[in-house]
Amino acid sequence: MTEHSHAPRSVIQEVAAVVLADMPGFADRLTEMGAVREERIYARNGRVPKADMWKSFHDNGRSVLLLMTGGFEDEREWLDPPLATGRRRAEQGVPLESVLHLFRLGGQLLWEMLLAEARRRSPAELQEFVDGVMLLYEAIERISVAMVDSYRTWQAETRRRVNRRKETLVGALIGGRGVDPTVSAHAEAELNLPARGRYVVVLVTGDETDEDGLRAVQSCLAVHGMQSVWLSRGDRVVWLVELAAGTPARVSELLTPHMRDRAGMSGVVDGFAELGVGYQLAETALLTQPSGTVGIAVLDERLPEALVVSSPQLAQRLAARTLGRILELDAPERALLLDTLETWFRTERSAGRTGALLYCHRNTVLNRLRKVELLTGKSLEDDRHQLACRLALMAYRTLL
Repeated sequence: MTEHSHAPRSVIQEVAAVVLADMPGFADRLTEMGAVREERIYARNGRVPKADMWKSFHDNGRSVLLLMTGGFEDEREWLDPPLATGRRRAEQGVPLESVLHLFRLGGQLLWEMLLAEARRRSPAELQEFVDGVMLLYEAIERISVAMVDSYRTWQAETRRRVNRRKETLVGALIGGRGVDPTVSAHAEAELNLPARGRYVVVLVTGDETDEDGLRAVQSCLAVHGMQSVWLSRGDRVVWLVELAAGTPARVSELLTPHMRDRAGMSGVVDGFAELGVGYQLAETALLTQPSGTVGIAVLDERLPEALVVSSPQLAQRLAARTLGRILELDAPERALLLDTLETWFRTERSAGRTGALLYCHRNTVLNRLRKVELLTGKSLEDDRHQLACRLALMAYRTLL
């Protein structure tokens, strides 16, 4: 904003100086207007004490007139009131729109008081006052901008403090410190979650850190009776979801539309004391989800895969020893045999159904299975070898 240097200022300064002496009256009138017009929002339940409201109107009105009489160069005297008002109203939880509404009412009342004083002067002075009235609006705008900046700065600082506390507490819970009664009590109070609830932990990878999107997910869960809190950790987001009457399947159903990458969900754990275990289970579930897959791996639906990824060295050794010679084939032939074997298991070892799914004759399926037996050195009729092959396929798909 530029200083309104071209407008006449002498009459404006004189009129403003007269009104400046009546700031208590201005504050009385505006307090009455504010209490009537904004009763439900601004001063509800004593949120803003009447004396506080009165002082704010008095001091900010005075700042506007000081700007009009003294110019815009010296900020020391006029800047403190709007900064203090913005900070206090943010702390009191008054909506910014309501604060600005009363600032507009104050500006209107100041204009009426200034105009009434100017009309006591000669027509020429009145005209000079009207010509220079932009000074009033420049001053009001400066005061309003300072108040808004202070309000938003306080909000941002508060959010940062709250987020730091939340990060510390969620980090403590998933780190296994929920067994500590002090940590548990503090987390229950700060996170607004029950210490003894039924929980699942969800670990989401990828760029899922848009706060508006996370809040939308949180609201969606709350609508269905499940309270939650999230924590962003690098390229991951950790969710703690208190199920209440919900189920892990319902959580998965609600979260899936928001997924853009992989996620893993733990089984149900009891209270804060088991959230550390829940986090480990969610990590295990996530590992069962191949890279590039979009969606949630629910641990209780992928327990065999979880066993495989829980011991990757053994799983890789199992895959190498069980499927070793098949894995040495060229990629097309290797994929053909492994897909056939996997489909055969999925169809309960039916060559006919396997052939239908793979668009080939059942005899072709049988020939491929005989080649698998030749390369693995064991019969697929052997129950133990079947189990080894199933686990080896899981290891191959998940780890190799």
